[in-house]
Amino acid sequence: MTSSSESFGGFDPPLIEESPPSATNGEAAAPLESVAPPEPAAPPEPAAPLGETPAGPPGSRTGARSGAFDAYSIGDPGRAFTHAVPLPETRHADTHDYVVDAATISDPGGVPRLILRAASGRGLAHQQYGDPRQDDHAFALSGDGEYLVGVVADGVSSGEWSHLAARVATEEGSAHVAALLRTTAPEDVAWRDVLSLLAERLRDVCATLPGGAAQVDLGWHEVATLMATTVVIGVVATRPDDHGEHAVTLVRLGDTSAWVLHPADGWVALGEVKNAGNVIAESATACLPLVPDADPLVVQTTIPQGAVLLLLTDGVGDPLGGGRGEVGAVLQCWWQTPPHPLEFAAQACFGRKTFDDDRGALGVWPVTSP
Repeated sequence: MTSSSESFGGFDPPLIEESPPSATNGEAAAPLESVAPPEPAAPPEPAAPLGETPAGPPGSRTGARSGAFDAYSIGDPGRAFTHAVPLPETRHADTHDYVVDAATISDPGGVPRLILRAASGRGLAHQQYGDPRQDDHAFALSGDGEYLVGVVADGVSSGEWSHLAARVATEEGSAHVAALLRTTAPEDVAWRDVLSLLAERLRDVCATLPGGAAQVDLGWHEVATLMATTVVIGVVATRPDDHGEHAVTLVRLGDTSAWVLHPADGWVALGEVKNAGNVIAESATACLPLVPDADPLVVQTTIPQGAVLLLLTDGVGDPLGGGRGEVGAVLQCWWQTPPHPLEFAAQACFGRKTFDDDRGALGVWPVTSP
């Protein structure tokens, strides 16, 4: 599909065409004499080279397949977006450039209520230097099906093992919170204890790393130099309230942001916006395993029908800013409704000049009422 000025890219899912149905027993067969004799079969056309689609008439769907992909960009994507050569990451095991998830979440009664899209992608800078993707995401359901837990994390770039910190924070964080919600309401969760538990897990993991890091008495700042990550945790009720809205409880540490994107009000930040009002942008941020002494700020809100909850790393949040510029307008257009999972990943990894960080995004849409 050719990109337009509105979508700045595109993805059409494959379309499988069915053969027309054959005649049924109830249809009259043509008289034998009216059937024209078969024409000689044409010789088979040579096969297309491996990896190429056979040519066909303009507009045809040769081979009963259809689809196209144009990389997404907003404004000037910069030369690196189309010319960068991604180098493989070979120093660490079990790392992937892109991770994509999608799900439809039902309430305990089996009624589909929420649609989830999530993606994490390796940014241009890490591609060009052969570094691992440090953004990550995960989600889990409480055992009773009452809550969806989504977690997004952004590993601090200075730590060699920060990609592992982000993975621990998302996977273990979502599972731990989901387990707590079996017996505890979201607003009653001891959220600082949750962050402290994740910090302890980072120290445990750090003590097993190769290269001399295996020590039992690592201090928090020593751990943070090797592996550190921001984190945002969102809990969404699968059952809507009497107004058709889904309750949200949100906790964050660092500059990984959270938003409710309304069709009319636009981007509404759930917490402080990074560098809002600053003349000079700052890169320092709070992170695990350095848990503040004070309890974290807990934000409670709802997702109305037609809106979407978005958890974003600063790879998306920095170009988004306060949501009032070009990037905010385009993302709002793209994410009014749940995109195809692969399209959501491509959109989250949009090209824009000077923004070459990893990308992480998780979106939750209420199922539209009939």
